Amino acid sequence: MENEMMVGQTVKSIAGRDKNEYFLVIKILPEKKLVLLVDGEKRKIENPKKKNLRHIQVTRHVAKDLAEQMMTGSESGNREIKRYLKELNVD
Repeated sequence: MENEMMVGQTVKSIAGRDKNEYFLVIKILPEKKLVLLVDGEKRKIENPKKKNLRHIQVTRHVAKDLAEQMMTGSESGNREIKRYLKELNVD
């Protein structure tokens, strides 16, 4: 599962108080089996959520344009991330 994941991937939380909420992956920490997640609202780029790989479900949706912005250093804004997750309407 972790080899399929990439920056910009949309994931669903399956454990914890944020269960059933969707996030974007902004960083993968394979050595600790963690990812850093944002949703643009509660979890912003300035304060990403650390989440264990076992506690998320990977979706097939990838925000390629937002991922490119994050990887080049010109991080996309919280508003754009929030809009992307809302437009995706994965529920």
